[in-house]
Amino acid sequence: MTPAPASDFWPETADLSLVFSPDRTVFRHPDGTASTGYDLLRAAHRTAALLPDAPIVSLCQDVWHFTVLFLATILRGQSVLLSSDRTPERLLQLVASHRAVCVMLEGETATEELPVGTLVLPAPDGSGTDQPDNPVIPFDREVATVFTSGSTGQPVAYAKKWGALVIRSIVARELLDPEETASSLIGTVPPYHMYGFETLVCQAVHTRSLVATGPTAYPADWQKMLGLTTTPRILITTPLQMRALLQADLDTPPITRIVSAAAPLSEDLARRSEETLHTVVTEIYGATEIGSIAIRRTTHEPVWQLYDTINLHMHDDSVTVSAPGAPDIELADLVERIDARRFRLIGRRNDMVKIAARRASLSALNTILTNLPGVEDGAFVPPNTDDGHTMRMQVLAVAPGVSATDILAGLRKQIDPVFLPRTITFVEAMPRNSVGKLTAGALREFATTVMEGRIIGEIAFPANHPALPGHFPGLPVVPGALLLDCGLDLAGLSPAKIDQVKFLRPVRPEETLCFRLRRESGRLTLSARVAHTANAPLVLRAIMRTQSD
Repeated sequence: MTPAPASDFWPETADLSLVFSPDRTVFRHPDGTASTGYDLLRAAHRTAALLPDAPIVSLCQDVWHFTVLFLATILRGQSVLLSSDRTPERLLQLVASHRAVCVMLEGETATEELPVGTLVLPAPDGSGTDQPDNPVIPFDREVATVFTSGSTGQPVAYAKKWGALVIRSIVARELLDPEETASSLIGTVPPYHMYGFETLVCQAVHTRSLVATGPTAYPADWQKMLGLTTTPRILITTPLQMRALLQADLDTPPITRIVSAAAPLSEDLARRSEETLHTVVTEIYGATEIGSIAIRRTTHEPVWQLYDTINLHMHDDSVTVSAPGAPDIELADLVERIDARRFRLIGRRNDMVKIAARRASLSALNTILTNLPGVEDGAFVPPNTDDGHTMRMQVLAVAPGVSATDILAGLRKQIDPVFLPRTITFVEAMPRNSVGKLTAGALREFATTVMEGRIIGEIAFPANHPALPGHFPGLPVVPGALLLDCGLDLAGLSPAKIDQVKFLRPVRPEETLCFRLRRESGRLTLSARVAHTANAPLVLRAIMRTQSD
């Protein structure tokens, strides 16, 4: 798709300068001071002079720091790499695959161990009275690469062009900020996630909006940012954080509008938020691949309204979306078109689970679960189809004071019996990322740890192992007794009695096994699965009592 010139859409307002109207106030800081666009430009130019000639992985959490580094990277002729996965392993992968450099600005607090080679630069200084260069950036200049969260698979990279970001910001402002005067945007989401990048960073740079900066970890932080800004206030948040704000029961200044994204928002939570905070709750629909494309008021209708310049193209078995300056993207969701500008969301294509020839949507099941009384969070864990011993669903739930019987009774009224969970396990918190997403990999690993225990080691048996000769000649199998003995050795156990042992699948030479140990209610469970394999089958389970029993 060939990008059309910005002037074809907004001859007067599609300003491709690095900062739109730099004489306006852009950021409000925790100490009460404000920064104009010229302050932002001065800080960006000074930071650009310190950057290497390489793509930048920004480790900044604060939206002011992040925006300075983003603009500095553009001034340097480079692009930023944005990933919601901030683990050191993932950051090092980005550095290696893109020949990039991780950068942090002084004043930031690292939430993870900094990767080797991280460049720490002085805190951005925007002081001065000069009017620094505010260059016009070419429409088709690539300024960012954003990686999907991996919520349904492996992260995928998508390039973002300057002109497309400018136009999307202008369109979004017409819907997110339809007030007569400029609004204050208060974000509880990180700027390195596509949602925060679009609604905070890009809105600050491309439109009239003012953005509050500061810590965003707790409801008290959001309350402080709200107090530093003036009406009309727009809170950019997620369903998980909306629920936390309601539970905190803080006295907050008037909030004109709440904008939610990153996870499905239930109508009940939207209604409670509107009633408690005396506000209007709107919800954004979008994806990292294309950005935000539609909006709705959750309590009023299930139908989504497309942004201007966004178009859906319906095909027999797929839907593609087009936007100025961006390639057509096939949606991962199933939608039903209402008319040219409105659609209804059906569900994700790869969100379906099949049991006993019946199908159900995981997101729909999770919505039913989290809407049950007393359930604060949770998820269904689909069965491992390679393991005949786990062909029933499992549920992990954050539900203080609620019993498994209560949850099961509530589910039984609303879902097909074949999808009722075999087990309901209570946990303190779900492994959601910084914007409340629960990725498929994180959920599977968390569920495995909860159900099977911590990893105690890995082991593989070479083809020349002395236990193999004569044991199924021609198609050797590792003896079960050897598997059990090695697992007990890794666990540091020498029990006098083992209550139950099951060998569930033959193990071949050279296969690496991952052993886990779980302790619960006086019982030890030793298990092993084939390591580094998707949907790895269970090969061993042994149950023992602790010595105190």
